[in-house]
Amino acid sequence: MIRIVMIIAAMAVAAASPAAAQEGPIKQRQELMKKNGAASKLSGQMVKGEKPFDPAAAAEAMMTINGSLDEFVTLFPEGSAEGSDAKPEIWQDKADFEALAQKTKELSAKAADATEGGLESFTTAFAEVGRSCGACHEKYRVKKKK
Repeated sequence: MIRIVMIIAAMAVAAASPAAAQEGPIKQRQELMKKNGAASKLSGQMVKGEKPFDPAAAAEAMMTINGSLDEFVTLFPEGSAEGSDAKPEIWQDKADFEALAQKTKELSAKAADATEGGLESFTTAFAEVGRSCGACHEKYRVKKKK
């Protein structure tokens, strides 16, 4: 019985460690970005003609991105850079980071609305979303080594 109590206590201490505590938000933001990446990929395939343009699917993809950003910016608590691709600049200029996310949120809503105008309209709006995403990644994400 004492062994079981000691094992449970050890597990509780390990779970409370800073690394374990930060795994949650890092994993959550990675999952959100995977969903956004899939939404962007589908949109890009439609824009490139690799998949037929489906206004409903394109709008849904943009709303996936749109719907993730309010939560995304909350997933960067102090000390959660270690073990992630996040640059320290996120915490040094949190207001700018949040402003870029808000801009992307607005542009993704416009892109969702642009689907009603057809492929050409969506293509133009989607390019703006891509530029906004890219600006944030450039400024706040460590470049992956090839």
